Amino acid sequence: MPSDDVTGRPGDGTRRRDAAATRRALLLAARTRFTQLGYDRTTLRDVAADAGVNLALIKRYFGSKEGLFKAALASTPRFLGSDGEFPRDRAALAEALSRQLAAGAWAEFGEHPVLMLLRDSGDEQVAQLRRQALAEFGRQVLEASGGSSAPDARLRAELLVALGVGVAVVRSAVGLRPLADATPQDLVGPLRDVVEGLLGPPPD
Repeated sequence: MPSDDVTGRPGDGTRRRDAAATRRALLLAARTRFTQLGYDRTTLRDVAADAGVNLALIKRYFGSKEGLFKAALASTPRFLGSDGEFPRDRAALAEALSRQLAAGAWAEFGEHPVLMLLRDSGDEQVAQLRRQALAEFGRQVLEASGGSSAPDARLRAELLVALGVGVAVVRSAVGLRPLADATPQDLVGPLRDVVEGLLGPPPD
């Protein structure tokens, strides 16, 4: 039976969740559903069932499906690095990308979580959230690479993001090999070449 997120009496044998654990469980379930099914096909009832909690708790913590989607985007592991730690230089950027884009890198989601940004919802507010998230990935690439002196530096960074998204899509939808089975060791060399060639000269 789903938890109602209240604290039970000591010794009553009822499994209860605290609020933080409930929120984490809902976000994990939501990220997985949004990644695999997209916005439209994800239902709040299914997310609550996956998390093992009452449906009403989604409204309590997130307000709506859109609020849950926004929170799921915000809580998704960063496209580069973790806990605010960016790669220090372009070589480290290529290594980070090779880990993120390797086969099996996102086993907890079943697919790369960036895929939750690609399935059209028909909702302009949700579409705006998707654009903001992808733009943020581009900003992260620029920051992680140390910037660029090229006048079209932001465009170049977004092209690199598009490459990563393309890898996720091809692996998920096509299973193209050897790309679908590539390890970080397989990817890091080619990605170093791509990073250096695409981002242009670093600033002086």
